[in-house]
Amino acid sequence: MKRATIALAAIGCWLALALPAIAADLNIKAFFGKFTGSGVAQSEDSLYFATTVRDTDVEIGPTPDGFRAAWTTVLRQGGDPSKPNVRRRSTTMDFVQQVQLNQFKAKPGEGIPPGGQAWARINGNTLTIYIFSVDESGMYEIQSYARTLTGAGMDLVFSRIKDGEETRTVKAKLTRMAN
Repeated sequence: MKRATIALAAIGCWLALALPAIAADLNIKAFFGKFTGSGVAQSEDSLYFATTVRDTDVEIGPTPDGFRAAWTTVLRQGGDPSKPNVRRRSTTMDFVQQVQLNQFKAKPGEGIPPGGQAWARINGNTLTIYIFSVDESGMYEIQSYARTLTGAGMDLVFSRIKDGEETRTVKAKLTRMAN
């Protein structure tokens, strides 16, 4: 009985010390590296290709005043369902640290739609990049890329919301590559 009480007390002490550390936001440096993997996209805006497979590569690294995120997605959709079209999309964005800890603003340039904005934040072990834009007709679009560090690498959840409607989600598992 005493051993069980001592063991429970020890576990309680360990949890009391470990949980605040687990709940703390990671530093951006924890996300630096190359990750590769694949996932499944679900789309509301495609009649024949509502679910497709995508391959994704992500590289996150330091810049003098923040970090750079570069990602490439290989899409297999459109065309004949038994032999879909293959397209490659690549995006690179540089982010600058803001006054608030773990918040970053994208520098103007590649990857940001005209008149759009992009920013990033770290919440726990997740780095999320948001891209916001408004088209000529006044419709808005928000894309988010939530990249959560895991023991094996990274989980990616992408979502696109167009004028209040979620039109696409992608969930992928990525593995950290050796440098």
